[in-house]
Amino acid sequence: MTQPTHDAVMEALARVNDPELHRPITDLGMVTSIDIAEDGVVRVEVLLTVAGCPLTDTITAATRREVRAVAGAPEVQGRPG
Repeated sequence: MTQPTHDAVMEALARVNDPELHRPITDLGMVTSIDIAEDGVVRVEVLLTVAGCPLTDTITAATRREVRAVAGAPEVQGRPG
């Protein structure tokens, strides 16, 4: 199995747009950490624009969908910050 790379995960995250600002979360500085475990599990922390953001689920689902598409990412764990 191919191990996902940090660059590949960042490319995937660049396809996730903030639903209110309509810009990639990577351009907005919302991605605070990416961790790729030896087993290929990817953990992403995304800083939300406001506490209790009503679009948390939308951003989380889009993040998981795009990162899962990266070769070798069997699981994606996210944590809004």
